[in-house]
Amino acid sequence: MKKLLLLFIFLGTFVGFSSNMKAQIKEPGAFSQKSDDGVLVAYPNPAKDFVIFKAKDSSLKIKSVTFYSILGTQVANYSVNMNSGEVNIEKLKPGKYLIRYILSDNTMKVTQIVKQ
Repeated sequence: MKKLLLLFIFLGTFVGFSSNMKAQIKEPGAFSQKSDDGVLVAYPNPAKDFVIFKAKDSSLKIKSVTFYSILGTQVANYSVNMNSGEVNIEKLKPGKYLIRYILSDNTMKVTQIVKQ
């Protein structure tokens, strides 16, 4: 009888837990997101052919944008020298990339983006 009671308690907890888990599952979004670290916005993310970079402070310029593979190998480097700019990434292989950018006030930050 104790085993049966424990079984019902266990099953009730498990069923309740699994129904809670189903409520937390989210469908992947069809819309692209922005990579925003508070200083710079990069979009679309994931990207296919190009990435747009924009400094949030209009008085700052983006000096350079450098792409690194997830293993840390530099794969591309671009000079922007504007507050915002578009970078062509058609030649990059699909995957996740770390992007280091340097602003005109010598702020250096790293963000990430996915290339489809």
